[in-house]
This record gives sequence, C-alpha cells and structure tokens, in this order.
Amino acid sequence: MATLIHKGKSAYNGEKILGAVTHKSSNIKTGNVDTLWILPESKEPHTAVKSGCDSAVCGDCPHRRDHGALGDCYVLPFQAPLSIFRSLSKTVADSFKATSKSIRLGGYGDPSMLSEGVVASLVASYERHLGYTHQWKRTWASWSKRFCMASVDSVDEAKKAWAKGWRTFRVAYDSHMEDNEILCPSVTHGVQCADCSLCNGATDGDKRKSIVVMAHGSKSGRLLKV
Repeated sequence: MATLIHKGKSAYNGEKILGAVTHKSSNIKTGNVDTLWILPESKEPHTAVKSGCDSAVCGDCPHRRDHGALGDCYVLPFQAPLSIFRSLSKTVADSFKATSKSIRLGGYGDPSMLSEGVVASLVASYERHLGYTHQWKRTWASWSKRFCMASVDSVDEAKKAWAKGWRTFRVAYDSHMEDNEILCPSVTHGVQCADCSLCNGATDGDKRKSIVVMAHGSKSGRLLKV
C-alpha cells in the first residue's frame, strides 16, 4: 500500500511529479523500511522512461534506462514503480504515519527533485533514514547534503563531491578504494539498511567514511566486462 504525500514540480525541469511512501519492506538488503518513491504525475513510469520524461524524477542520472550514459538502473519501472503509480489516490493524504523505524529516500526517483521542507518533514517521522542523489553537482540540490549521499560513479567524481562537503556512495567497477571509503556494511557484515545509519548524508565536519558498493543490476555484468 502506498500513501501519496506530495504533489509538486520537479526541481530539475518543472514538470509535475508525485511523492509517495510505501510501508514496510521484505527486501533482504534493506530490511523492514518504509520507502519514498518519486514518480511522474502524468505518465506511467515505464512510459515516461521510453519517452525520456523520467528526467523529471531522475534528472541527468547516468544510470537512467535508455537515456543515461550507463543505462544500468536496477529498478524496473514496469514493476514496483508502475504498481505504486496505479495504486495511488488522486489526493494527498491528510495525515501521514511512519510504519517502521527507518525510511529509504528513493526506491525510485531522486529525493532532490522534492523540496527541502517535504524531505525534512518526512525524515522527522523516523529514527533513521538513508538517501542518495545524483544531483549533488547542482546548486539547487545542495540542501539534500544533510539527508543524502552523493551518488558517484568514479573516484574522480567522489573527490569532487568530497570537496563540496558531501559523503559519497560510489558504484565501483573494480576493487580500488580510497582511504576514506569502506565497503557497504551489508556486504562486509550482513547489516541491513534498516539498522545502519551510514547512508544518511553529512553534517558539517562529518568524519565518517563514504560507502562503496560493487556494480549491480541486470546490465552491470556487461559494463564490468567493458
């Protein structure tokens, strides 16, 4: 079941988007978390991907299917995003209640497409959160630094993000890691996201290490070979 919490305009291109939260999860990696989904308002997710209108919720993410430089997004828009889109009420819920201790900002879509107020209010309902944004280079997305990791795809990108005060979540295609990076605890210690607070952004002077995960998804094998 999904709760519609927001209707507004994309920070990326001004097109109409939706913010919805699903309650509880059986995902083995994340554990039991509520999840935020950012969806186009006027087109079903899989249709938006084909036409390129998914930029309203994904921006210029290189992992966008069909349109990104890598095109290896592991989220299948005709599965969970489509099911959630079709289940949503046409009106924003009058009230919202968290059903777990943690929320994942972005089962699909980029949380930076929403406003700081919407995300801050949502996070305040939970003990823990995790979030990621590929829009960290954009000035208008700088507010999300305190909620999200900068999603990066190379060490060079990571260094640029660190210089701006971000902590990073890097998709790696080899085993190299910088001194201030660690492998995702899900890989090294079997910790679920619901019980981990490492991917919750950065505070001023934050000394915690950034996170690395090996490339995953249906297209990652081909990219690793390349």
